[in-house]
Amino acid sequence: MKNIIARGGVEFIAVLLGISGSLWIDNNKDLKELNYQIERSLHALSETLKSDKKVLEKYINIDFKKKIVHFEYIQNDDSVKYSSDTRLRKAFENTTTNAGIRLDNTIFNSLESLGLIYKIEDDSLRNGILNLYQKRYVFLKEITDYHLHTIQQMDEVILENFVMSKETRMWNLDYSNNMTRKIIIENQLFQNYLAANKSTHSILEFLCKSILKDVNKLIDQLNSEN
Repeated sequence: MKNIIARGGVEFIAVLLGISGSLWIDNNKDLKELNYQIERSLHALSETLKSDKKVLEKYINIDFKKKIVHFEYIQNDDSVKYSSDTRLRKAFENTTTNAGIRLDNTIFNSLESLGLIYKIEDDSLRNGILNLYQKRYVFLKEITDYHLHTIQQMDEVILENFVMSKETRMWNLDYSNNMTRKIIIENQLFQNYLAANKSTHSILEFLCKSILKDVNKLIDQLNSEN
């Protein structure tokens, strides 16, 4: 009887160990799959950050510098009075449109919705990603959305006060109209919007430079992980 009980006990332990071993293998497989998903997602995130870096650099080094020149031109009375239609048309187009900065948060949104972002064991990396996308990118979007709203309000002022060109593909003014240059100079509301847009571009340039530092730092961190 004792032998039977002993043998039964051993068999029970063997079954228990078998179940535990099976669960361990399953958990280990799940862990490997999780780590693979995180690794693959972080690689994709790195690629989108490199694209965002190009967007930020383009705005800082090209778009902003070009627009500031046009703002200074159209805000100068003599430039408006004596410039060619072509030059003034270009200045108008570049000072009455929004920045159009678009950063990609698609991969981050997937990481967050799947909960993978919170499975990253490296605290510095995880917090760096969260800070960039949940704070820095969000603030940039708020500024660009505000800028777009300002431009839309400015459009109403333009439509109410100017004669629009019937020939240009983009919105522009009819410079053959004798009043156009006079209104550009003397319409204070229009000039106020120009000043506001110029200031917003300056804010965006400063913000993009700051975000670019964080993007470069995060790219370096992700590269060191691979």
